[in-house]
Amino acid sequence: MNADLIPALDPAGLPGPPWLFHILLVFTFVLHLVFMNLTLGGTLMAFAAHLRARGRSRDANAVLASRLMGVNTYAISLAITTGVAPLLFVQVLYQQTFYAATLLLGWIWFGMLVLLLIGYYAAYLHKSFRGPWLGVSALAFLAIAMVHVAVHLVHAQPDSWSELAANPWRVLADPTYWPRLAHFLLAAVSFAALVAAWWAVRRARAGDDVELNTRIATMAWRWALSATVLQMVDGFILLAVLPKPVLLGVMQGGLATLGPLTVSIVLAIGLLVMLARAGNPVGQPGLVSGTLAALTITVGVMAITRHQVRVLYLDPMTSRFEAAITPQWGTFSLFVVILLVGLTTVFVMLRRVFTNPAEGDEAA
Repeated sequence: MNADLIPALDPAGLPGPPWLFHILLVFTFVLHLVFMNLTLGGTLMAFAAHLRARGRSRDANAVLASRLMGVNTYAISLAITTGVAPLLFVQVLYQQTFYAATLLLGWIWFGMLVLLLIGYYAAYLHKSFRGPWLGVSALAFLAIAMVHVAVHLVHAQPDSWSELAANPWRVLADPTYWPRLAHFLLAAVSFAALVAAWWAVRRARAGDDVELNTRIATMAWRWALSATVLQMVDGFILLAVLPKPVLLGVMQGGLATLGPLTVSIVLAIGLLVMLARAGNPVGQPGLVSGTLAALTITVGVMAITRHQVRVLYLDPMTSRFEAAITPQWGTFSLFVVILLVGLTTVFVMLRRVFTNPAEGDEAA
């Protein structure tokens, strides 16, 4: 490792114990993943369903696409809002490497803001004017996912900075880049598909256009099953292509690292069993709700493993530095209060959406 490329630690130190910020980083990232999965997976799935509908407004695919984009009316905003906290905690814990990574990728990182604006407004233009806007939104959110994976890999591998300084696109040649991107995309599609299936089952059980909602539930369930199968395969590929020191760190880390990894694999297998059991989701509402809950838990556990892999990537660098700790409990207390108020607001909002849904094809 070229030590000259590693910036000095912030002399102000950490505003609290490191373990606290590691926990907060994972927790807030999981919150972000819920809405990010709805945004990314829902938009990609809606675009595919929109193409399959071929302009037939009453086709089940068209209604599915409309509902997914109805969900994105608020999911996009919440994905952006909930993404702020984990981004800040990454900067607190890894400011030496994160800032350097964003500088190395420079215009690609800033271009993400342009893509976000395009994806956000294209989603609304689709609701008003149709046309090509849904495809534009889907491509924009896909590109944002690609940028985030690239920044994550660059900041986790300071050894590659000399090469990346000459050619930032070399990050695409990293053996883990495409499996990592596929893992996120498939998880997003699976989550969005299960939410769509759960909602269709809910409406069918209430007697609302039973035939249409049964078709949508079955179709979305198949999406979730296919995406989960592919994600499991991709997950093992991702493990296999991890750098040897990182993989050994996971395997030799004892219960701390093998525990979350094992739990996530067991949960993934359980998800496949649950998804394969439901031939008619409308007739098994308990199984549908349980599967969605299990997938949400799996996302949380996998986020822990993802963070542990990041720690192992950066251990050769972070072990050489020891940050000063200057607690700022007043500021931290304010953050906790604002976080709780924000979570309560989101909960109340979602509860109102589910208890007093809108009417019509675009109800979400």
